[in-house]
Amino acid sequence: MADAQIERPRFCSQCGQPIIVADASFCKDCGAPLAGTVWFRHDVSWRPLTAFLLSVIPGLGQWYKGSAAKAFVWFVCVVFFYMSAPPIGLLLHAVCAGNAALAGAIREEALTRSARHTGPRSFSATARPRT
Repeated sequence: MADAQIERPRFCSQCGQPIIVADASFCKDCGAPLAGTVWFRHDVSWRPLTAFLLSVIPGLGQWYKGSAAKAFVWFVCVVFFYMSAPPIGLLLHAVCAGNAALAGAIREEALTRSARHTGPRSFSATARPRT
């Protein structure tokens, strides 16, 4: 039975068989490694693309999401750096837009799951199986 957390079914890119287990790293039929996926939340009350597009004016995307304080801080910081150091201002503007679009839209459990599967693996020569 498929996990209830997955809204859309996943399929193996090699053999096309459905992936039943949400945390699977390899296909159970052909053994091919599965690509790490990041699932976006569907229960947010705002649209990430709209927040990104509104961030043409720094902070407006955060305002759209309901964070007036964050919007004010982003606006002041980005405008200050545009006036004093334009390259840093441009970089902060890009970060502001990305933050407006993605903060709260990416499922945290998907990120921790993919980090757990792609992290360094350590094996101990002294480890013994439990009996």
